[in-house]
Amino acid sequence: MDHAGSFALWGPDHLTVLGLTIGGIAALLISRRQFQHINDVGLRRGIAIVLFGNELASWVWAAVQGVARIPLQLCDLALLLTVAAIWSLRPRVCELAYFWGIVASSQAILTPDLQRPFPDYWWLKFFATHCGVVMSAVYLAVTGRVRLTRGSIWRVWGLTNLYAGAMGLINWCWGTNYGYLARKPMHPSLLDAFGPWPIYIAVMDVAALALLCLAALPLQRAHA
Repeated sequence: MDHAGSFALWGPDHLTVLGLTIGGIAALLISRRQFQHINDVGLRRGIAIVLFGNELASWVWAAVQGVARIPLQLCDLALLLTVAAIWSLRPRVCELAYFWGIVASSQAILTPDLQRPFPDYWWLKFFATHCGVVMSAVYLAVTGRVRLTRGSIWRVWGLTNLYAGAMGLINWCWGTNYGYLARKPMHPSLLDAFGPWPIYIAVMDVAALALLCLAALPLQRAHA
């Protein structure tokens, strides 16, 4: 179904989903002690199935419309890592899922690169995915599944740069824009403050390191 109008940054639908996400995070923080003392295998794997099922459904829906969705944006990889993390609880996977979820997916929620407003399918899918990833990252943190080591931030930053290098090569070969390394999003974003291409890529790399350090602060305080 075609819905009239276009997505409005900070419009009513955007503010509503931001409010609900903040409320959900607050609820997780308030209830963190209760979550630490339950057997959450069923809960975690149910969340993993829902997140991956939502993503899989979008691939099918896009294919029906004649579009092949290749999940190579950083937030796509953050989703797949989140599914693996909450299913398996492998420490390195939880670490990367936390940092990419908090840093990348939260930025996507704040400045969505969307065409249509609620209740368009892609609006629903976008926020279900990104909010689900952020909430899952917070859940992993409050239940003690994310443990910082001396090299956590540098390891994640290095993997982020490795991703950028790989996507830069793919973009150059096939004219894509994975990681927004070839051009900025169509809609306003933090990248608009970082200068023109290719300067904004270097600034984005430094900003990513700063945001990773910021995301680590709650974990450092919790383990102090």
